[in-house]
Amino acid sequence: MIEAISKNLWLLLTIVIPGFCTYGVWRLLLLLEPGTTLDVDTMDGIDDSLIITSSIIIGIALSQQAFAIAIEAMLALISKFNKERWPDFYSLFCERFELASAGKINESATRIIGNYFLSVNMSIGIVFLLFYFVAYSRMSIVDWIPIALITLLTATMITVVFRMLNAIWAIKACKKI
Repeated sequence: MIEAISKNLWLLLTIVIPGFCTYGVWRLLLLLEPGTTLDVDTMDGIDDSLIITSSIIIGIALSQQAFAIAIEAMLALISKFNKERWPDFYSLFCERFELASAGKINESATRIIGNYFLSVNMSIGIVFLLFYFVAYSRMSIVDWIPIALITLLTATMITVVFRMLNAIWAIKACKKI
């Protein structure tokens, strides 16, 4: 029972929550900027339909996760080729699976690692939003929404770095067990 809940918690942390946050920020920014390309009637129609809203959130969440998996795969590949130069990086992206299957990753380490991947997914969502408002809505990069998103992306990237360092620390601690 606990294992099933922890798997669902992982799913919530890495997929569902970032999808909800990205959708929520998107809707908030559309509300605050009435001159965007989607009109109020269209957004009211989306909000009135649970199926459409859920589909949008799931689509955003799965897109974020797909990009995150691609980034993780690229980082795992890079860390394999630089295993000697960056052993901690290699541990986070490659050895954590071996440690998990051996039962050496405890609940705290799992949570710390999950927070790192949550931060990565959140930053991907902000990039999606930035792309939406600059490319699709044709806003200038110096409009307030892109500037706010760039500021938020900067803060998120700083969080990603610190959470990655914490995840590496957690993996090191688990390797000693």
